[in-house]
Amino acid sequence: MSRENAASAANWTLAALVVQVAAAVCIGMVGTLAGAALMAVCYLMNAWAAWRLRCPVALSAALIGCVLTLLLPNGTNPDWIGNMLVNLLFLLMYLPLQRSFDRKFRALDASEQTLRLGRTWSLTTLIQRGASMMGFLPLFVGQAELSAAQGTYTTLFTLQVVFEMIALLAAIVSYIWMVRYLWRARTLLKEQVEK
Repeated sequence: MSRENAASAANWTLAALVVQVAAAVCIGMVGTLAGAALMAVCYLMNAWAAWRLRCPVALSAALIGCVLTLLLPNGTNPDWIGNMLVNLLFLLMYLPLQRSFDRKFRALDASEQTLRLGRTWSLTTLIQRGASMMGFLPLFVGQAELSAAQGTYTTLFTLQVVFEMIALLAAIVSYIWMVRYLWRARTLLKEQVEK
């Protein structure tokens, strides 16, 4: 894997994140089909990044995500299955990608601060996706409606809200550190290519 390929992979992964955010906005403002189309593009961009990094696990996860998005643009029934799949696929994309970038950094004798950015991205991604999956377990189905009917939060609904808050906070940290790490990757690796 050349440094040029790794720098390019960082660019593609960053661009895929932008498309992912655009897909989320489209689902809320334009419609599900437009959002699904953008998510399919996001998965393909991540697949190309994984190919450039020679990362078969991330490549497989991205291609599976793209196919499932095109086959099931309106999601799954029940919804929790789709949520589990999406979170699992992103874990299988991002964690191997981060390890691949990490190997390139170690070969360059990158600073401990740079490596710590990658570890933070991985850890917060794991927390974010894990908490999100926990919050969508079948155990919690219908708890929001039940809480509204009772006029007070049920114990399970409270637990679900806690998981969702953990996922939200971890997502904020994860994406900030992801951008910082990938920006560092594209900058350092590009500099090495130009030397």
